[in-house]
Amino acid sequence: MKRVFIFGGCWFLFWMALCAAIGWLRSPPNAVFEGVYSGIFNGAWLALLTAFAWPWIMPRTINRWMDRPEA
Repeated sequence: MKRVFIFGGCWFLFWMALCAAIGWLRSPPNAVFEGVYSGIFNGAWLALLTAFAWPWIMPRTINRWMDRPEA
């Protein structure tokens, strides 16, 4: 179960950071904070919605790592 939490955390951090960077680049110069802030929340929603698609988009190596029995 620990591996699932690690991967889920990385999944959320990836999408939140990516969307924050996009929000920063697309925001006007006087509203950078608002662009990053909305990007973080949009990334969280995107990560939540795409988390249900993990079986279809997860690489085989990560899938094997998550399905490995505990040592």
